[in-house]
Amino acid sequence: MELQDATLGDIAERLRELLSSDRNHASGDELLRRAHDWEVAGRATDAARIWVAAEIENESRRELDTSGLSYRHGFASAKKLIATAANVSERTAGSRMALGRQLRSALSITGLPVPSNFPAVESALHDGQIGVDAAAIICRTLTEVLPRTRWSEAVDEAERHLVHAATATIGETGTGTAEALRYTVDELGRLATRIREHLDPDGAEPRDAVKQALRGFSHPKVGADGMARGKYALPPLQLGVFLAAVDSILSPRTADPEKPRSESDESDSDEDAQDVPPDLRTSEQKLLDAVMTLIEMAAASPAASRLNGAAPTVNVHVTLKDLEEGRGVGWIDGSSEPVPLSTVNMLQCDADTIVTLFANNGQVLNQGKTQRLATRKQRRALAARDGGCVIPGCTVPPSRCQAHHVIPWVSITFAAGRTDIDNLALLCPFHHATIHTSAWTLEMIRGKPHVRPPDWNDPKRTPIPAGQQRAGRPYFR
Repeated sequence: MELQDATLGDIAERLRELLSSDRNHASGDELLRRAHDWEVAGRATDAARIWVAAEIENESRRELDTSGLSYRHGFASAKKLIATAANVSERTAGSRMALGRQLRSALSITGLPVPSNFPAVESALHDGQIGVDAAAIICRTLTEVLPRTRWSEAVDEAERHLVHAATATIGETGTGTAEALRYTVDELGRLATRIREHLDPDGAEPRDAVKQALRGFSHPKVGADGMARGKYALPPLQLGVFLAAVDSILSPRTADPEKPRSESDESDSDEDAQDVPPDLRTSEQKLLDAVMTLIEMAAASPAASRLNGAAPTVNVHVTLKDLEEGRGVGWIDGSSEPVPLSTVNMLQCDADTIVTLFANNGQVLNQGKTQRLATRKQRRALAARDGGCVIPGCTVPPSRCQAHHVIPWVSITFAAGRTDIDNLALLCPFHHATIHTSAWTLEMIRGKPHVRPPDWNDPKRTPIPAGQQRAGRPYFR
């Protein structure tokens, strides 16, 4: 069949055949070439989707009343009609309509052309030179300045410049199949923002006011699975503060920025890294842990807000039977989901936590211990002895560590209430949260923390001296 005689159905079937062939044979650098080729094909399809959505919306406009396309087919809006006809979400249909509305050109009833709002973008999109993402960025950014600047030659010039930037190339790619674009879509967005500010330098203030009005942080809602979820919206200033704060926790360079790095240090850290379980947290989990570290640091600050004269406190409820047997759960005020006893043990070590002990029939047996937390002098001694988190390979400094009771604070084999240096070790929040359930264990030998690796790492589980003490003899660990 000749290409000019092929229907869209024929072309779609041929594309499916090509996809099946690529899935069975393409690999390595060939995948990069396929990524480019399929994107070229996809641009034509995307342009058609935008065009048809705009036409359906136009033929469903209100002034047509009962003769409108959506009304005749029993739909309340063009968006619902497109979503049903194309079998897509209403959100997708709405986004196609919004872009198509900006780019639609047509003929008036007198036969005169009615150009689109952004003719250069329309031409580039339908010629397959740019994709939907680039077209949407250009239209959306320039539309933001129109309420203040109105249409002008400067706006038209900016549109042409952005289209040129979106299609400009710098030569062949590494695969040798196509020319590399000078700007990625994200870079194009940043360029468009700069042009927007050039066109409307006085518009930053009202635009920021809108963003400030949209800012927010929802109160977490606890789902049936016990997980609390919410949403947030950060304007640029608050985003900058947030990123600067969490990056200070997440950056590996914040452990000890004044300590010079040498080749021997790097080799030593590589050797230590082999003795430490890998950090398998996702990026989202690391970000949450960083935020929680910041919250804990703020709550522990003398400047923190007081509630009934006390610093922010977490109440944990657990029965004495569960605590003595080392099994069961604890209950935290504000959460309907229990926490495992390992979490209770972790909280008992260093967090500002009141542990309420209950007997089986519910009476309160004990309401916390004033000597459970390490004193300021003890923490200074721990900082001098341990130098930070004692887990080999971890470089978190003492200021961001917690004092961990090697033998639990409540224990049959250890005098209850003793918070002594020879039973304390510094752990970062991540290793503190995992040490109670990890195969790696801590023990004190001659007043110094030692780590016993799991048997898969060392069948004899030989204790390894832990800590980063720099004042002692450097020849022995």
